[in-house]
Amino acid sequence: MSLFLIQTALIIGLPYALWRLGVVGRLMPLAAVQMAVGIALGPSLLGWASPELSMRLFPPASLAALDGLVRLAVVFFAFSIGLHFDLARIRGQGRCFSVLAVSSVVVPTLAGAAGGWWLFEAAPGSAGFFATRPLFAAAMGIAAGVTALPVLGAVVREMGLEQRRVGVMALGAAAFNDAALWVAVALLLAVAHGGDPWEAGQVALGALLFAGVMVGLVRPLLPRLFARAERTGKVGGGDVVLLTVGLALASLATEAIGLHAVIGAFVFGAVMPRTLAEAIVGSFETFVQVVLLPFFFISVGLKTRVDLGGGAAAIFWVMSAAAVLGKLASALPAWMAGCTGREAWTLGGLLTCKGLMELVVLTLLADAGLLSDTAFGAMVLMALFATVLTKPLAGMASPRGR
Repeated sequence: MSLFLIQTALIIGLPYALWRLGVVGRLMPLAAVQMAVGIALGPSLLGWASPELSMRLFPPASLAALDGLVRLAVVFFAFSIGLHFDLARIRGQGRCFSVLAVSSVVVPTLAGAAGGWWLFEAAPGSAGFFATRPLFAAAMGIAAGVTALPVLGAVVREMGLEQRRVGVMALGAAAFNDAALWVAVALLLAVAHGGDPWEAGQVALGALLFAGVMVGLVRPLLPRLFARAERTGKVGGGDVVLLTVGLALASLATEAIGLHAVIGAFVFGAVMPRTLAEAIVGSFETFVQVVLLPFFFISVGLKTRVDLGGGAAAIFWVMSAAAVLGKLASALPAWMAGCTGREAWTLGGLLTCKGLMELVVLTLLADAGLLSDTAFGAMVLMALFATVLTKPLAGMASPRGR
C-alpha cells in the first residue's frame, strides 16, 4: 500500500507540477508533459540512470496493481473522446472546412502509409509478428493521421481561440479525424484479427450491428434514463453508476465482437445527447485527464525503451515528417478553398496535436502484432515530438481577427 501511494503521488503530481512552471505550460499541453514524464520514469531515462531506484519505485510485482487503473483510464478516455464528438460542430462551416476535414485525414495518412511501406524493408524489425507489408503500411498511415481532440481542445483554450473561426474549424476537423480514425482502426483490427476475408467480414458485420443498436435503441433511451441530469446540467451519484455500467457493457460488447473495448467506449460517448455530454464532461473529464490518464502514460513509459539506434531512428524521422509535414500540407487545400494563409497555417499547426490518442492507437496496433517493440518506442517518441510542436507551430501565425 505504501509503495502504491508513493507511485500515485509521483505519477499524478510530478507532471502537473512541471506543467505549472511558466515556460513549460506556455510551450506544452499537460498531456505532452504527462507523456514525457511517463517515458522519463521508464527504462529510457530513470532505468538507465539509476536502475536501483527504478526497481525500488516500480518493481515488476507492483505493476499488477496499476493494470486495472490503466484499463479504466483507457476506457474512460475513449468515452471522453466520444463525448466531444459533435456532428453539429462539423456542419455549416463552409467549403474551406469541408476540404480541411477531408485533407487533414487523407494527406498525412497517405504520407504515413507510404513511409510505412518503405520502412517495412528499409528498417528490418519494425513490423510486428502478424504484420504483412500492406497491414504495416496501413497501421503507420493511421498513426500518422491521428489528431487528439481532447488535448487539442485544451490547446485551443490556452491560446484563446475557442470562440474564433479558426478554433472552431480546428476542433471540428479533429472530430472528423476521430471518427475516421476509429472507423479505420476498427477495419484494420478486423482484418488483422480475422486472418481471412470471411472472419474479418464477421467482425465488420458485428461492428455494424453494434453501431445500429447503439444509434437505434440506446441513443433514444438515454434522455429518459438521464432526464434529471439533462434538465439540471448536473450528474448525480445514480447517473454515475448508470454511466459506468453502460460504459462497461458497451466496451464489453466490442471486445466480444473482436474489436477493442475502446471502440465501444467511444461509440457510447458519441451517442450521448449533447446537453448530457456537456454535463458529463464537466464532471468526469478533469478527473480522467489529471488523475487516471497519468497511470496510462506511466504504463506505456515503463514498457517503452526509446533507443534511436538502428532502424528506430529511420522510423522516428520518417514518421515524424509524415505526421507533422502531412498535417501542415493538409492545410494547403483549405487555403485554396478559401481560408486565409494565416488561418491555413494555424489550422495545420493545431492538427499536428497527437497526445494520448496516438498512444492508445499505438498500443492497439502493438497488441494486435502489427508493430514491433522497436517501432512502438520510436512512434511513442514521434507522438511526443508532434504534440510538443503543436503550440509553437500554431502560434507562429495565430490569427487575431476572426
